[in-house]
Amino acid sequence: MRRGLLHGLRHGLLYGALCLLLWSVPLGPTGAIGLDRAPDPLVDAVTRAVEERQPAAGTGSLVVGVIRDGRTLVVGRGDAGRPDGGPADGRTLFQIASLTKPFTGTIMAELMQEGRVDPADPLQRYLRRVGAVQVAHVPDYDGRPIRLRDLATHTAGLPNVPETPRFSWSRLEDPRNPYKPLSRGELALWLSDYRLPVPPGVRFSYSNAGMSVLGEALAAAAGQPYETLLKRVVTDRFGLRDTTLHPTAEQRMRKAAGHARGRTVPDWEAPAMLPAFGLYSSADDLLRWLSANLGDCPGGAAVGSAGHGCAPPVAATLALAQSVQVDGRSLADPGSLGSGAMALGWFVAWATDGTPIHWHSGSTGGFNAYIAFSKAHRWGVVALTNSDPDQVTADHVVIDLVRRLEARPEVASLP
Repeated sequence: MRRGLLHGLRHGLLYGALCLLLWSVPLGPTGAIGLDRAPDPLVDAVTRAVEERQPAAGTGSLVVGVIRDGRTLVVGRGDAGRPDGGPADGRTLFQIASLTKPFTGTIMAELMQEGRVDPADPLQRYLRRVGAVQVAHVPDYDGRPIRLRDLATHTAGLPNVPETPRFSWSRLEDPRNPYKPLSRGELALWLSDYRLPVPPGVRFSYSNAGMSVLGEALAAAAGQPYETLLKRVVTDRFGLRDTTLHPTAEQRMRKAAGHARGRTVPDWEAPAMLPAFGLYSSADDLLRWLSANLGDCPGGAAVGSAGHGCAPPVAATLALAQSVQVDGRSLADPGSLGSGAMALGWFVAWATDGTPIHWHSGSTGGFNAYIAFSKAHRWGVVALTNSDPDQVTADHVVIDLVRRLEARPEVASLP
């Protein structure tokens, strides 16, 4: 992987070409694209974009899902390396890396709605221990505390990854599975000794450690483990049966095998970093997640039995998670955030009509993933690949789709 970015995510590098996807043709039903259907400009365009970016034979697969006005389409190509021999399709599981972060942000939004937390609350109010290890001291800067909002927006002043006696980015035990030695207890000990270099809330600096600490604080505030919160707030609510921190034996039979530089590589294990990049998911599940964020909730989260719209409490949580918390233009040091913004775990870019585009990307050692949506213009896209993450194929295929399908040249690209 890219040196210095093995933690899995880029922010603000390859997103300049992602514009609003405003399509005038309807999308087909969720599933693989057959060859016997009538010609369809959208199907042809998406299929071409995927086929032009699909990995070389034997080095992974690419699955892309799009949604427009509640209708969805999935195209998959390549060899996923699934143990069951199945195709690269909407049910194939991938590590989705930092696409996990908006899920953690949505948990925070739910707890805010329940009155359990406030974004201005100091971290020290909730974080007494991580697992069995006490947090002896929560860092501050001359008495200025880290707030929950700072953690959710990467402005807490924490580094991307911690340095502990067992874990250091400069001396990894196993570069193919770097985070495995980092325990939750070590995260607690590291945090207790850390000294902030800048006041919280003034500088954007992407931090997997900060998002993991946020997950621990939310779990403490709710009195429930992070995984329980994830199921209650998101995966059970929206029927995301294949979005999980711990795949079952059946799900592992449908899981893609990660690839890097032409070789099969192991999944990353990150016991201390689950709220930052611990999730597995599928294109079908992430399209359901996109649909909910676009305002069309499934099952019990929907308004009435018809399945259209979201129940008011659910809609309020999703809207809060999507609400801007930090604008890069207001920061003393916006860093790579630039003129973009941060919601609760979501990056936000602005179209020229003033509407937001929410997005996130992520990579682990053998996977690359990308998700984006515009609620105002009713589109969403997700790309998942188990090919070499250095090639950021998931990012590129989205850009390709925009170049083929963009119908509104007055709408700006992401900064």
